[in-house]
Amino acid sequence: MPGADDQPSLFPEGPGSGGAIELPDLWLQQSGPESDVVVSSRMRLARNLDGFHFKPRFAEGECDRLEVHLKQVLRDVDPALHYHTLTQLSATARKVMFERHLISREHAADEHARGVGYTGDGRTSIMVNEEDHLRIQVFAPGLDLSSLDHRVNDLDDRIARRVTYSFDPRFGYRTSCPTNTGTGLRVSVMLHLPALSFRAEVRPGRGSEQDIVRMQNAAQQLGLTVRGLFGESSRAEGEFYQISNQVTLGRAPEKTIRDVQELVDLVVGWERRNRESHLNENKSRLEDHVWRAWAVLTHARRMTSSEALGHLSALRLGVSLKLIDTVDVASIQGLMVAMRPGHLQFEAETELSADQRDERRARLIRERLAHT
Repeated sequence: MPGADDQPSLFPEGPGSGGAIELPDLWLQQSGPESDVVVSSRMRLARNLDGFHFKPRFAEGECDRLEVHLKQVLRDVDPALHYHTLTQLSATARKVMFERHLISREHAADEHARGVGYTGDGRTSIMVNEEDHLRIQVFAPGLDLSSLDHRVNDLDDRIARRVTYSFDPRFGYRTSCPTNTGTGLRVSVMLHLPALSFRAEVRPGRGSEQDIVRMQNAAQQLGLTVRGLFGESSRAEGEFYQISNQVTLGRAPEKTIRDVQELVDLVVGWERRNRESHLNENKSRLEDHVWRAWAVLTHARRMTSSEALGHLSALRLGVSLKLIDTVDVASIQGLMVAMRPGHLQFEAETELSADQRDERRARLIRERLAHT
């Protein structure tokens, strides 16, 4: 049995750990283009190195050698990058990184040698030995695909000057999963669509269901997909949806970006029209929806993540429509992250039961809203 000193630490220090975890800035609290509806944008590139097998076929010790090699490569690319070998972190620390979208759920839960590098502003994250050798991600608040395109390609070029990517002249970048082969580019945009869902409750059979189906149909026609808050295999909690591309092979990056932009523009228009319709037809009910959420959030003594997210979603809608002025979007966005299970335990510096998390979450929300 390993001793206590061999256990992963919540706040690791020492060789290879990069020192105690330093969480990046919470850029989600910042505003961006179309931020009344669009929460954030992301671009991600999947890359693999020549001379190494894909993850499912790693030889003995190959995974460890690759992680050490890429850790040095990333430090050479950006000496200011924070890097952590995930096997040296606790499950709670990895969950915090997942909740901040720095790593995927699978990357957090895996057991082989792997790591993550990220910038202090939290807008760049590079996963090492996830499904592919490298998953290069850049983020921005609001709808800002143009700047992300420049940033991710600049970073990709800087890494490519230090390694040799696995590339086929006919098919493009080789990846572990065929759906990423080609450009390896995944473009995704997170949207807040509460008016669509609220419309379904107020007027069943109209508005929301029709527009959600239209969104899904339009996505399929463009080779895109609609997912939940945390991407693939997640559901839409708190009326947050992600629109992203499915196909990378045989499709130019410019077309992928253009298709995502086109669908997002369309959905943003539907959401805004529904919000205006609510204000004109059901303002008192909409106000009740928002202020009931405020009342629960400022008085509840226990609250699950799902319940809190639903009420915070209502507040975000209320702020966007100027129905409530006791809180701002930045505070709401910060709470949406801080109230997650990993963050609650990270802040407490101890593991918490579900009941303890529900109590601590309710207290955190009450205290923060009291100071807005």
